Amino acid sequence: MIQIYIWGAGHYVQQVIDEIDETRIDILGILDNDESKQGLALPCGISIISPSQIVQKEYDYIIISVKKHKPIEMECVKRGIPLEKVISYWKETDEHSIFKNRGVRIEGLIREKKLLQYRIDSMPYEYGIQPSPKILSAAHLLKKIIRDHSSLCRFGDGEFEMIRKKERPWFQKADSVLSRRLKEVLASKDDMINIAISQNFTGLERYKERSADGIREYMFGETRKSILGMIDESRVYYNAYVTRPYIIYKDKKNADEIFPLFKKIWKGRDVLIVEGEFSRIGIGNDLLEDACSVSRVLCPSKNAWNKYKEIFDTVLKTAPKESLICISLGPCATVLAYDLAKEGYQALDIGQLDNEYEWYMRGAETQIAIPGKMIAEVVGEQTFELADQTEYLSQIISRIC
Repeated sequence: MIQIYIWGAGHYVQQVIDEIDETRIDILGILDNDESKQGLALPCGISIISPSQIVQKEYDYIIISVKKHKPIEMECVKRGIPLEKVISYWKETDEHSIFKNRGVRIEGLIREKKLLQYRIDSMPYEYGIQPSPKILSAAHLLKKIIRDHSSLCRFGDGEFEMIRKKERPWFQKADSVLSRRLKEVLASKDDMINIAISQNFTGLERYKERSADGIREYMFGETRKSILGMIDESRVYYNAYVTRPYIIYKDKKNADEIFPLFKKIWKGRDVLIVEGEFSRIGIGNDLLEDACSVSRVLCPSKNAWNKYKEIFDTVLKTAPKESLICISLGPCATVLAYDLAKEGYQALDIGQLDNEYEWYMRGAETQIAIPGKMIAEVVGEQTFELADQTEYLSQIISRIC
């Protein structure tokens, strides 16, 4: 048996006792400097004694139950107690197997503290105290695209991380050329190429709390400073969450407006989908049913940038200029939409729009797996088999996988 003393007979001592594994731990007593408590016993029968009474005693550990643990740690040092024998219950770094549930509870406390830091850091931007980029709404953007047949390049966290040459190994490895090209696109002033960035600065109250806190966590500290350093304060951007109109929002009316606007863009058009191998945009739903025709170029689900030239050349060879090009290839899509727009195409980086539409049609409250489709945000096993592949296979004009 491991033998311990608990220092502190106050408010939290019973909580500490409750979380100690009594099958392996023997509590020898409760230490407290308060003379009025010494000689008494807790309701569970454990005696309260003075710390001076254990000088000659043998034990394995002292557990500090007091939240302000540092003064007691210092007193332990003065009394000649080795710090390796001292475990502070409320100290985040003091994990120990003698506790049954402490790890889970401490993780929760740490998470709460960090969330508070993220929220405080974000407040000056959310409440307009600090200047934020000018970002027009998703509906404004889509109406502009319908009106002038312009193109769309989006910058979310993945694109900004690629500019910063940060690894995103689950879909794209960092690449210096990709970083340079993304910077080029972000700086574009072409009126026919709409540059969209994520609205991670103001209006976070419209998002679900979990989504808003996820944004605050991502933007915390140096990330926000770095992104603001890449953005031109004098220009107007559009909202990159245009392709995320459903799952992060509290009010689903946003999706009710956005999806019909997207459908207007490709109504009566010949659409070429450039997508990852298992994305299968529009398959199993009516997202693209108003298009005149749909064809597909299948690309790698991961690291599509490694095949960029082949993808770009394939589109140029197979797609007439009047085609609408819709791309879902992570950061590669941002550059591809830009380069195709420069070649005279209307090209849209539509990101995870199809996943959002699937969740919207199902009334999903969280990101769930969709049979037959790869969804990056879903953890766990996913199935890619299609019950009927006839229509899908007939639309594939090229495979670059």
